[in-house]
Amino acid sequence: MVEINTIGNLESICKQYIDKEFELEEFQSRLETLIISGEKKVEIEKARLDVVNRLEEIRFCSLETDFYRYGVVVATSLIEVVKQISL
Repeated sequence: MVEINTIGNLESICKQYIDKEFELEEFQSRLETLIISGEKKVEIEKARLDVVNRLEEIRFCSLETDFYRYGVVVATSLIEVVKQISL
């Protein structure tokens, strides 16, 4: 079982980005520095690494005007993946 704190923190970071509380680079930074713990740590870490790689691709291969739109897709997918892992 993934600790509730980890799930809550991941969801909170994603929702804050979706609510435009910070930009894409800050979103990526917060995900990279989040401490993940619990039995399913490996699965969550893998999902986080995939998301960070997707964010890097957005930052370096997309127009800045598209950052938010693409970032929301990534944030939403991370929320769904974490929910599935935590079941």
